[in-house]
Amino acid sequence: MYSDKLINRIFGQLPHDMAYYEKIYPKRKENMVVRFAPSPTGFLHTGSLYTALINYKLAYDNKGVFYLRIEDTDTKRTVEGSLETLKEQLNYFGIEYNNDPTYAPYMQSQRKDIYNACLAHMLKEGLAYPCFLTEEEIKSIRNEQEASGNRTGIYGVYAKYRDIKEEDAIKLIDEGHPYVIRLKSNGDFNKRFKIVDLLHGELSLPENDFDIVIYKNDKLPTYHFAHAVDDHFMGTTHVIRGEEWITSLPIHYELFNTLGFELPYYLHLDSIMKQENGNKRKLSKRKDPEASVSYLVELGYPKEAIVNYLLCLANSNYEEYFMSSKNNDTHNFKLTIEKMSKTGALFDIAKMSSISKETISFMNIDVLVKRIEDWSKKYNNDLYKLIVCDRSKFKAIMSIGRSSENPRKEYERFDQIFDKVKFFYNEYFDSMEFLMPYDEKLVSKVKEAFLTISFKEPEDIWTLKLKELSSSLGFAKNKKEKLELNLDYMFGDFMKIIRILLVKSDNSPSLYEILNILGDNEVRRRLA
Repeated sequence: MYSDKLINRIFGQLPHDMAYYEKIYPKRKENMVVRFAPSPTGFLHTGSLYTALINYKLAYDNKGVFYLRIEDTDTKRTVEGSLETLKEQLNYFGIEYNNDPTYAPYMQSQRKDIYNACLAHMLKEGLAYPCFLTEEEIKSIRNEQEASGNRTGIYGVYAKYRDIKEEDAIKLIDEGHPYVIRLKSNGDFNKRFKIVDLLHGELSLPENDFDIVIYKNDKLPTYHFAHAVDDHFMGTTHVIRGEEWITSLPIHYELFNTLGFELPYYLHLDSIMKQENGNKRKLSKRKDPEASVSYLVELGYPKEAIVNYLLCLANSNYEEYFMSSKNNDTHNFKLTIEKMSKTGALFDIAKMSSISKETISFMNIDVLVKRIEDWSKKYNNDLYKLIVCDRSKFKAIMSIGRSSENPRKEYERFDQIFDKVKFFYNEYFDSMEFLMPYDEKLVSKVKEAFLTISFKEPEDIWTLKLKELSSSLGFAKNKKEKLELNLDYMFGDFMKIIRILLVKSDNSPSLYEILNILGDNEVRRRLA
């Protein structure tokens, strides 16, 4: 146990003790309080968005609280501007956090007084100690442990300063020796404890016996210590995070118990996996571009599609709900722990594209056009200029095939749109090329005849008249007639000629709708 003399040497005069913070941070009333606690170290990982989405959705579905905490104690890894980007991305995906000022501040770098009060409490109670091991000493200990086949770390006989006397510690501090504060662990690695994970069930883990660093020589707490202090004073009831943190549970279990804090519920989500050479591996920031959310956004996957796909990974029954509801409102779906994967959700870009195609087909046309305009403004200037030049025309183009109960599923991503719609615009159409596979005389005859039919009539009548017209020109109505009369072409060939002339492609959406968007003058110009 250490006195205020040592504590003041380390922290200076503390404004408050731990008991003070117990009083000013009241216990939350909600049954579920969860958080997303990223570090501002760069782009938002797809796995991080997945974790944030699950935390948010479970809180929403259970009338709980979802808050955002920024874990910025590792100053060396902090990337300037990434915090603002992170908040923008969460907002973009509709993940709303409720940072009640009662439990502020929400950035760890602004919570030093709270951490220091808890550290002071641990030093006073003999639960922690200052450690003056140098990097060279730690390296030497590691080498010795590896050579003898022992676990590496500071524990037991390797914890040289575990019982350092107060006066000796003060002397070393006054002499300017660098130091950290370590947990004085009471654990026994040969003993196990049981803890329930809400997804994986009861876990049996070895006790922690490492005297881990809880206060670094840069005067900031470590992640493990800050996690325990913040989750306690912020009232976190459920810690929902990736399965890679299961190995840290012994440390967190001991820290909560050592500090006298109530342990939260834990739920460790299985990692998002990738199939490679017949094997599964964790989605990698280094290997996989789709590991970055910004990559998916830049490709033009709408945010609703990304959310829909991640919810498909999160709950095995979400896809059925999504396909039957035919809308992109996720709030009516209740996320459940029982339906979560325990073996690792497989990220499949082809499946995501399929979900995205459905998502786009369900979208309200005005919402869709706005989404495309916003995306193109940032990522495709040619498409953006077409949209803002005539928004009504672009809306009509994007409305093709969307009036039925089973709308046309044309696009997987927004980056596919420009090449598929540019034929509507003369500045692009006139420079497009497509080889006409039919005889010039036949083409001329079809063009001349086609212009006699008005496309202002209802589509079914227009189609019927075209079939009669093509038949009069010697095009077979079907395969049977083609064989019986030994004809060279069918109605499909007739329509293909017109399509190539008007679209410069043999594949397009409804020709009838295309004609009505182009208008009579432009149709005649293209057929001239």
